[in-house]
Amino acid sequence: MGYIENNLMHEENLVHITKLHPIVLIWPAMAVSFLAGTLSLVRDEEVLFIPALILFVLCGARLVARIVYFVTSEYGITSKRVLGKTGFIHRNSRDIVLNKVEAVSLRQNVLGRLLNYGTIQVTGTGGTEESLEFIPDPLAFRNRIQEQLSDSEERGDVSRAAVEA
Repeated sequence: MGYIENNLMHEENLVHITKLHPIVLIWPAMAVSFLAGTLSLVRDEEVLFIPALILFVLCGARLVARIVYFVTSEYGITSKRVLGKTGFIHRNSRDIVLNKVEAVSLRQNVLGRLLNYGTIQVTGTGGTEESLEFIPDPLAFRNRIQEQLSDSEERGDVSRAAVEA
């Protein structure tokens, strides 16, 4: 069981759960691959090999950190909240109560449109904003939030403005 399943409130049902999109791994993986190739080309030239090796180790550490971030992050929608948890040692969790949501928006750049990932921006009462980044299939995620807002409105839990946003 993950973080979200373990932190459900009384009479709260899990509606949708997702992990990060694998795009979070692409840049560190590309850097490590490039530097591995560079190391093989300059292995006989000490003046270039040492700096390339240092960069390779730093990029490798960054790749390991991104893998941990990728594996330990999850986002979910329940009947009462939108939840997000990233990180392992340095944990960052977000709980957005549905009856406090004023608007839900989606941001996607060109690469995000092509690879089907994006950022969901949830605006709460008082103008508080929470960004859920690198969400795979963000249109479905946003639609599930809006469905829960509609269901909450039918139960009398949410204002009309949140559903129309």
